[in-house]
Amino acid sequence: MRGALLDRDGVLILLNEEALYKKALELSIHGAGLEKTLAVLARAVREINEVVRTLQVRTLEEEATFWNTLAQKVAEELGLSGPGKTSLSKELHSWRYYHFMRKAPGAEALLRSLKEQGLKVGVLSNTLPSLRESLAYHGLDAYVDGFFASCTLGVAKPDPRAFQMALEALGLAPEETLYLDDDPENVEVASNLGLKASVYLATIPDSSR
Repeated sequence: MRGALLDRDGVLILLNEEALYKKALELSIHGAGLEKTLAVLARAVREINEVVRTLQVRTLEEEATFWNTLAQKVAEELGLSGPGKTSLSKELHSWRYYHFMRKAPGAEALLRSLKEQGLKVGVLSNTLPSLRESLAYHGLDAYVDGFFASCTLGVAKPDPRAFQMALEALGLAPEETLYLDDDPENVEVASNLGLKASVYLATIPDSSR
């Protein structure tokens, strides 16, 4: 085994629903109310997912433009733009989706273990171009040799080409590469290509136990 290719969401980082809800509460007190704020943020999330699905944003520059447009739209819908609300509008423009995600339990230990074994490590994710930035925000980028975002590649998993492009960039053959993903469909495709693929599910420990 010479390398490892990992999915990001569900393996290395997870959605932080608590942080997102707290932010909605903070914004709701400025007039829109919690129900409307949650609805507006939910629409924004759907818009992000659609942009990723359709591979509309291909570069970091295009992503920055997309975020500015989306932030302005959210600010207007929540009544957070205009006189006296400049700081709130600026805060919205500074947001990125990965600010509302958390490092998955065991993620850093997993990456460290792979590097200690001398493996090349790549992350292949259906996401916006800021894949490296998202991992850097959570302190995981130093363990990764290659960052492969679907929007940058122009092709998304489970398309076999996404895996092949990542392997070629890393200089790895399928049979010498471990693959971990929380989506069984992606794991099946990787396995059919010859990677040593397994379903991997990172979960947040139940604090009630």
